[in-house]
Parts: sequence; structure tokens; C-alpha cells
Amino acid sequence: MELSTFNIPPSGEILVVGKRSPIGAQAAKGMLDTVVPGQFELIQPDDDLIDGILVKKYLFLRADRERLVKAIVEESKPIMTDQSMITIKCDIRIAVKREI
Repeated sequence: MELSTFNIPPSGEILVVGKRSPIGAQAAKGMLDTVVPGQFELIQPDDDLIDGILVKKYLFLRADRERLVKAIVEESKPIMTDQSMITIKCDIRIAVKREI
């Protein structure tokens, strides 16, 4: 038996949906909006494998949108198929050095 905390939603910060996954990107967005309204944004890249990427909106306050989406696509594609649904835990750290 393995015990762990159940996270709401159970998708982490990012959900990558393949073109032929059991649930489409629009349906996944609807599901997440039911559980946590307005927290995820659906991005549908022009891609042969990925139908959509659901990203917690607050991540775009911490990272450039285009660079984050590009990194998600580059890191997830090598380990997925068109039927995959991949959850990603994303921790963006900001380092600041300031002299006064």
C-alpha cells in the first residue's frame, strides 16, 4: 500500500494531451474548469502529436509564455505518443541579485 496526498486537480501544473488521447484537450479543459474554475489556460500548438497543453495561468506570470510552451513541447514529445496524457509538475524559480 502506498499513501500520498490527493492533489486537486490531479493534473499537476501542466497537462499535455495527445491528439488521440482518451479525452481531448477541450474536454480536459472543461473537466479542470469544473474542479478549479479559471485556473488553467488551454494552448493548442500546431503540432502533429500534441492536441493541447493545459497550463496553470500563474506560471505565465513567472515565465515567458513562448519559452515555457516551447520547453513543454520539447521535453514532453520524446516520451509521449498521440494517445498520451502527461502531467508535469513545474517549479519556476526566480533568482535575484541586487546591490544597494
